[in-house]
Amino acid sequence: MPVYDAFISYSHAKDKPIAAALQSVIQKLGKPWYRRRGLRVFRDDTSLSATPQLWPSIEQALAQSRYLILLGSPEAAASSWVSKEVEYWLTHKSADTLFIGVTGGDLVWVGNKGDFRWSANTPLPKPLKGRFAAEPKWIDLRAYRDGADPSNARFIELGADFAAAIHGMPKEDLLSQEVRQQRRALTLAVGAAGVMLLLAVGAVTAGVIARHQADRAERNFAAAKDTVNGLIFQIAQGLRNVEGIRVESLDKILGQARKTVERLTETDPGNVELLRSKAVMLDEFAKTYLAAGNLPAALKNSEQSNAVLMRLTEAGGGDDGLKRDYAVSFSRIGDVKRAQGDNKGALEAYQRSLSLDRERASANAANSQAQFNISTTLDRIADLKLLSADSAGALAAYSESLAIRRLLLDADAASRDLQRAVPVSLGKICDVKRDTGDGKGALAACEEGLSTSRRQAEADQTDTELQRDVAVGLGRIGDLKLSAGDIAGALAVREEALGINRRLADIDGGNTEWQRDIEGSLWAVGAVKLQQGNLKGALSAFEESLEIARRLAASDKTNSQWQWDISAALDRVGHVKFALGEVAGARAANEESVTITRRLAAAQPDNIWLQRDVAIGLNRVGDVKAFAGDLAGALEDYTESVAIARRVLATDLDNSKFQRDLSLSLEKFGDVKRAQGDAGGAMAAYSESLAIARRLAGIDPDNAQWQADVIASLYKVALAEDGERKSAALDEALTLLERLEAAGKLSPDEQDWKNRLLALRAGAP
Repeated sequence: MPVYDAFISYSHAKDKPIAAALQSVIQKLGKPWYRRRGLRVFRDDTSLSATPQLWPSIEQALAQSRYLILLGSPEAAASSWVSKEVEYWLTHKSADTLFIGVTGGDLVWVGNKGDFRWSANTPLPKPLKGRFAAEPKWIDLRAYRDGADPSNARFIELGADFAAAIHGMPKEDLLSQEVRQQRRALTLAVGAAGVMLLLAVGAVTAGVIARHQADRAERNFAAAKDTVNGLIFQIAQGLRNVEGIRVESLDKILGQARKTVERLTETDPGNVELLRSKAVMLDEFAKTYLAAGNLPAALKNSEQSNAVLMRLTEAGGGDDGLKRDYAVSFSRIGDVKRAQGDNKGALEAYQRSLSLDRERASANAANSQAQFNISTTLDRIADLKLLSADSAGALAAYSESLAIRRLLLDADAASRDLQRAVPVSLGKICDVKRDTGDGKGALAACEEGLSTSRRQAEADQTDTELQRDVAVGLGRIGDLKLSAGDIAGALAVREEALGINRRLADIDGGNTEWQRDIEGSLWAVGAVKLQQGNLKGALSAFEESLEIARRLAASDKTNSQWQWDISAALDRVGHVKFALGEVAGARAANEESVTITRRLAAAQPDNIWLQRDVAIGLNRVGDVKAFAGDLAGALEDYTESVAIARRVLATDLDNSKFQRDLSLSLEKFGDVKRAQGDAGGAMAAYSESLAIARRLAGIDPDNAQWQADVIASLYKVALAEDGERKSAALDEALTLLERLEAAGKLSPDEQDWKNRLLALRAGAP
């Protein structure tokens, strides 16, 4: 039985954007309102030609597809994988089920030869030579190769040629159906709600009859209630997958469903099961509103659900299922408040949920579902503690969550959720240990998590979530390798992660989460290339990352996370441009970055990490101003950066990132003071910076970056000092440098440090 309606074969090198856009159009045309797509289209990734194990999965997808869509181009014609896919299709299927879209080259039919004209510019692979009895219809997509917009009316019309053939209906009917689809969605949903209202009326009648026919009425009432519950879930959950549904339409549909349930509860106000149905309905509505971005409505429904469940629980309806629902309602409130930026309110809600689940688990030690809920809530609490810079509290919560999940997995080794949950917990622990200076502990947690994820992904190579887990684990390992000075190792694992993320994004070009994964991997690869001294390679990676961030943000200008992504990418681009001597470009990028982060930080004043981003951005802008000779402007930026860094560090004195931020800001502040002739001010800043660097290096002697920071601080002190203190600083710096050099942990930028230290000892300026 076919799994896919169509399989798209294309040149990965040239046609990824248009293939993704075409897939999006074909899947959405003619889809019912309650489904995500009308057709299921497989789009393969031909960049994996070096992986022989990939062919069986592609062959299986071809076998399970009804139609083949070939995006023809000279590049596709030269692709061995495209040829292999077409050859398979012609061997096992029919040429009548092969559609052609031309994205490049020239396709000319020669009537007297009964074939296309074949040349180096023919966009078809050789297996199609002589395979058509008459000229097949083909779609000219060449105008959209460099940029296809799935919302473009003309492009949609071209995509409809393929979709109509697959649906087996006239193209004009399909396009007319698309125009009517949103209106039909609303009509169907309101109609379903109307049916529920009729059922509610029937239930009321059943309540009246109950005085004479109790048993029969009770059965009728229960049937009506169950039917209403089922329809509510179908509507609430289905609406979460409707793209672009209007807020007023959502309110109208859910409002009708609410009235239906309220009519039911009015027939028997004390009926516990009816009230539970109402509470669960309100929770479903809260999830739907949260997905739609209507946070006030989401909070209202989640709090109403919680209030109903509280009354039932306090009234003695204390079965485990009710207590579970009550705990979940607090988690929902927490999710909404966190989305609103109310981290304190979210934390209080999560802690209340945790307390309820602990009571459930205490009452029944074998209640694995309660145990798993505890671990999930602990993760939520830990995430919030990290946002408020409570590293110790976050580590404690993550560690308890991991311990619970290990025990649960021991009892149920076949559980896929638990198999994935354990490496997720290990990764979170790795992050916290890394940020608090426990490099060895971080590496142990990361390596165990990655090893587990690799085993799971190898066991099921079709599971995209498992593949993504591997990429995430590789990213963490790359961070640790870079900190330890293993630049080559860091680049290798980060490029492997980037490759995985690109392949996943090719599967579904509309998956914004996977697009952001590529963006993050590009940043990680660029950071290593920067360490290598490969500035152009780093800039290329950072600029591609910025391009993705801008594209995502343009699709939703209210998404603060995507705005932050732009700011972070601009910061990286500006940094590299400055290193390349492109001062004007660097300043423009850095100032735009700071403008964005200031706006985001002002909207979320309790978000310490956004405050930190402002400080980092100010340092970048100050660097450019200092280089241009604007010392007063640079000092103003560095002064503000130091002040912010102090406030951020005060929230979590053990956070190594916050400590290093302050050290680097103080060093820059000292540089300007020295350039202005204020030796005392410079020395005070350098001394404080050195003290912080020494403290970090003492926490983790294997962290090459922190050891290098001590050397840099000692060099600054030597610049500002004379006599014995200058000599002592240089001697210590040289000793540390030789130790790093012997271990092979010097970056290309640090290779020349020894000459600079020796020159300063010799009295050179």
